[in-house]
Amino acid sequence: MRAVRIKDNQVFLDERAPEPTPSKGDAIVRTTRVLLRRADLANCAGAFGFSGIVGHQFLGVVESVGGSENHPLIGKRVVGNPNIADPSSEQARRGLAKHDPDRAVLGLAKHDGCLAERFSIPVVNLAPVPETILDDHAIFANTLASSVHAGQMVRIEGKPYVTVLGEDIAALLCAQVMTRMNASVRLLTTRTDRLELCAKWGIKHRHLDEVGRRADQDVVVDTTQDPRSLQIAMRMVRPRGTIVLSADPLSIPSKDHGAIDWSPIVSSELSVLGARCGSVGEGLATMASGRIDLSGLITKRFRLEDAINAIKSAGEPDQIGVVVDVARS
Repeated sequence: MRAVRIKDNQVFLDERAPEPTPSKGDAIVRTTRVLLRRADLANCAGAFGFSGIVGHQFLGVVESVGGSENHPLIGKRVVGNPNIADPSSEQARRGLAKHDPDRAVLGLAKHDGCLAERFSIPVVNLAPVPETILDDHAIFANTLASSVHAGQMVRIEGKPYVTVLGEDIAALLCAQVMTRMNASVRLLTTRTDRLELCAKWGIKHRHLDEVGRRADQDVVVDTTQDPRSLQIAMRMVRPRGTIVLSADPLSIPSKDHGAIDWSPIVSSELSVLGARCGSVGEGLATMASGRIDLSGLITKRFRLEDAINAIKSAGEPDQIGVVVDVARS
């Protein structure tokens, strides 16, 4: 089996990776597509100390389920939640499995990932993709789920002033999701190509450098995971306003070790909330509603045999969504 693996901080295509063997309750998924996200790039750069098969956002088809020959998901297209927790853990019993400190994360921590021809994952982590959803759209289910979740963390409906900071898929989808709830949402970025997408989608947008820091926003959603962007957010949000920090399944360690001025949080009595990993089922439902435009988000695609170049390309600033098509031609 072919798989992309990291070992001793070296990323390579393993042409003879062992086939996954499912435990009871695990599904074997034949991967058709993988979306490379920021956490994958950080992982491949050694940020998490992970060793194994990489990749955590996938579209695939269930081939088998351990202990069940007639499981209803067999043969179905699926996407899935990358957080893998013991269902008997305290956090899982409280409905907070993604916060289990001992959880594994597909392709990022303690569990081989999906950038392979086949991989294993607990069947409870999977969600079937409705027939009406295209493959090229379904691959964004996890990121869309996180955007929906970020919007649920605060009151968006009505007329509060909301700013989304960022330039990647998460920022673009957050802006779309929240604009459908509130016309006072805007996206701020330094990328003119992202601004053009916003114009096409009917989303308010401005170049970040053209906007003042007047502390007049009710909510600022920062999708960048960059301490410098947090400083900007703190200067934009009104007194007693809210900052939402939206992130990948694992927080990426900051390379910027400069001091952050936290005083606005105290002086302006700000609320700072974290948001990550929403319900993939809600992501699919939002997608199926037809209210979110996913066209133009895939900017480059590669075959599995060229996955190393795909990882390099995904780190280029002009790329939005880099996809690896895994199924053999």
